[in-house]
This record gives sequence, C-alpha cells and structure tokens, in this order.
Amino acid sequence: MKKVLYAEDEFTNRKILEIICGKLNYQCILAEDGLQALELYRKESPDLVILDQYMPGYNGDIVAEKIRQKDRHTPLVAITSDDEAVPLLKETGFDRVLVKPVKNKDYESLLNTYLE
Repeated sequence: MKKVLYAEDEFTNRKILEIICGKLNYQCILAEDGLQALELYRKESPDLVILDQYMPGYNGDIVAEKIRQKDRHTPLVAITSDDEAVPLLKETGFDRVLVKPVKNKDYESLLNTYLE
C-alpha cells in the first residue's frame, strides 16, 4: 500500500486527507508539526509528502529543504494559504504547490497523480 505523509497543524484538514486516502486505498501518516513530519518521514519512507507551509516547529519549506538534502526523488507538495509564497516554495524543492482552500477533488487528483 502506498504511503502519504501529511503534515498540517489543523486537525480538520488532517482528518479530511486521512478520509480521502482511506477511500483511495492509500495509507495516511499524519504529523501535527514540522518536527514530527521529519521524524515520521525518516521512520516511514513515504511515497508522497504533503506539507502545510505554516506549522509549529519547522515550516514546510524548512522540512522540504531537510528532505531534499538526502532525497531528490520523493514527491513533495506544499499547501499554503499565502499565494505570494508560491515562488519561494517551488525554489525550495517542492514538485507542486496548492493554494488553500483545497477541494476534495483536488486532493484526489493530487494523490492519484503521484501514487498511481
């Protein structure tokens, strides 16, 4: 089963992606902050990493930089409410950036694009 690591400090957003992953038969590993995301990334070796930009601990761009130092292949997706941050996030090594609000169909499309 393919694994998705999703780091997001908002409980509701984590729950939504967890439900969508379950429906599509993907395992969803959830992190509440950037530090936990890095720890789970190292432990779980996910097939896709989705990071909220603004989180406690490390922001998504810092987590992405740390992942990219050792791994150039795992797809990284940023989610942000700040559309002005998009160029910075792409420079950081994200393969894709989504701007909130993200609809369920956008999540489904994203998961299927990177995991099928």
